[in-house]
Amino acid sequence: MKLEKEVEAVFGEPVLEEGARRFGLVIGSCKKLGDFENYVFEMERGGEPCILRLTHSSHRSEAEVAAELDWINFLASEGLTIPKSFLSVHNKMTERIETGDSYFTVCLFQKAEGHLPDFQNPIDWNMDLILRWGAITGQMHEATRRYTVPDHTAARADWDDDELLQAAEQFVIPGDEFVLERLGEILEHLRALPRDPDSYGLIHTDIHPRNFFVNDDRITVFDFDDCSYNWFVHDLAIPLYYSISWGVPQSYTGDRQAYASDFVKAFWSGYRDAYSLPNEWLKEIPQFLKLRDITLYLVIHKKEDPAHMEPRLQKWLADIKDRIKRDAAIVDLDYTLLT
Repeated sequence: MKLEKEVEAVFGEPVLEEGARRFGLVIGSCKKLGDFENYVFEMERGGEPCILRLTHSSHRSEAEVAAELDWINFLASEGLTIPKSFLSVHNKMTERIETGDSYFTVCLFQKAEGHLPDFQNPIDWNMDLILRWGAITGQMHEATRRYTVPDHTAARADWDDDELLQAAEQFVIPGDEFVLERLGEILEHLRALPRDPDSYGLIHTDIHPRNFFVNDDRITVFDFDDCSYNWFVHDLAIPLYYSISWGVPQSYTGDRQAYASDFVKAFWSGYRDAYSLPNEWLKEIPQFLKLRDITLYLVIHKKEDPAHMEPRLQKWLADIKDRIKRDAAIVDLDYTLLT
C-alpha cells in the first residue's frame, strides 16, 4: 500500500532534493525505505547514515510532527534506545516545503542500530526477545509519566481523533455496515474507561516487529508517526496482534493459543519489571485487538481498490472481516491466568 494519488502527484525529486538540502544531506546516497504514510529515505550526513522523512500535510500538520519529535527526544534523553531527531542547517527540528495548497514537513532521525527481527530465526525470535520488547515498552510508559508538553509545542491528539475513526463511513463498502456497528460498540466501551495518568498517556501505539531493530540484547524502537494519547495497555495489545497475525513459530506446530499465551506471559513479565500497570488492565486487551482489526479494515479500503488487491491482502482482509462480523478478537485468552 502506498500514499494516496493526490500526495504522489505533488511529491517529486525537487521536493526530496530541497528536503535533503535543508538538512545538509548527500542526495546521491539516497535509498527509499517506505511510502505508506510518509516518504522515508536513508541518506548520509557527514558520512553517517540517517533517516529523512517527508510528511504530507494531509496526514500530519507541522505542529503534530514537532510534538512527536519533542517526545522522542525526551525519551532518548531518559536513556531509552530510541533514535533522536536532528536539527536542520537552519537549526530547526522541522522544515516546511510548500507544494501549492499543501506542504510537506521534513525531519531527520538517527538511523537505528541493528536489524529487523527474523521471525523464522529462533536466535532472533524467542521469548527472551518478547521479554525485552515488553521491557522497553514499560520503560517508555514509565518515562512518559514525567513528560510535559512544552508551552511552545502543540500536544498530540487523543486516540479517537484519528481520521480513520472520525470518517469511518467513507471507508466502509456497501454490505459491510456491520463494521460501523462494531466500531460504535468498541468506542462506547473505551470512552467509558478511566483516563488517569497511571494508565493513560502519550504512547507509541504501533510497536510491531517492523518498527524496532534488534542489536545483540538491545531493542531500538522507531517510527513514532502514529503516537497519540491512549491507554498504556494498547501498547501491549498491538505487539500481540501482529505477532500472532503474521504466524506461529514452528516449535508451536500451529497452536496459536499456546503461542499467544506464552507471548503475553513473557511480554507482561518484561513490562512489569519496568512499569507497574495494574493486572486488571489486561482484560481490556480484546477490545484493542478488535479495534485494530477495524482500523486495518478502514486503512486497507482507504488505500486499496478491493477489485485489484493482491491475493495475500485479500485473504488477510477476509480474515479481518470475518472476525469483525463475529465480534471476535484475533485470539481468545483468559488474561487473568497469565499474570
